[in-house]
Amino acid sequence: MKYVVDTNIINWLIDGKIDRAALPGDGEFVATHIQIDEINRTSDEDRRARLFLTLASTIRELLPTETTVLDTSRLDWCKLGDGVIYTSIKNQLDAKNGGRRGNIHDALIAEVAIVNEFTLLTADADLAEIAKNHKGTVRHFAV
Repeated sequence: MKYVVDTNIINWLIDGKIDRAALPGDGEFVATHIQIDEINRTSDEDRRARLFLTLASTIRELLPTETTVLDTSRLDWCKLGDGVIYTSIKNQLDAKNGGRRGNIHDALIAEVAIVNEFTLLTADADLAEIAKNHKGTVRHFAV
């Protein structure tokens, strides 16, 4: 089994909101360039380093996103998918929270989990609900 780790899980690990032992122990953790890009935008240098080290020590594999989004996707780390699932997830997130920029990232991360039949690990209740509505398997962490 594979688990797609949302960036907020990495944040919660270093903040102590969840313990590494709370993560599933029956599979591998994967991510996309999106999580790395989100971590790289962290302004606090020490926190950014801790986030990156935690991500690097947690994931086993880096996967391409299933859809290419201009000004977001990285060449060689995205596919030219049809974007149907991505667009549906993003539109539903936009309707729930007013179109935050992070919705693009969240939709791309969730789409990878859904298309590949992996489990999404997230602390975002809206994303968890919408991913489940798209037949995704989700483990939602809440504090």
